[in-house]
Amino acid sequence: MNENLMHHYQVKLQAELDQIRHEFLADLKQASNHATEALIDTLQSSPPHEWVDIASDRICPGQFPNFERLVKVEAAICQMDIGQFGYCCDCEKKIEDTLLAVDPAAQRCLDCVAKKK
Repeated sequence: MNENLMHHYQVKLQAELDQIRHEFLADLKQASNHATEALIDTLQSSPPHEWVDIASDRICPGQFPNFERLVKVEAAICQMDIGQFGYCCDCEKKIEDTLLAVDPAAQRCLDCVAKKK
């Protein structure tokens, strides 16, 4: 993958990450119970890169779709940091450019996506 395209995906993912963190907090505020209020306080006083680890033990991810997307976007950014961005998490082949263009946080190539269905 060329450097310009990688930078494009990095900028796009970072912007989405910022937005999804905001939306996740809004989801927690809307749930409005003692546990989510405590979690909001903890998250707001913690570095954003620690949010996934903090929240994963305290919520049911399926209850908060924005959390599931947060995990996926953070994983893609981490993969960029270690040079693994754009490779399938199952077979380790290159993820198709067309798939990354639609969702730069994609974790699987088209063949592995089809196998999961």
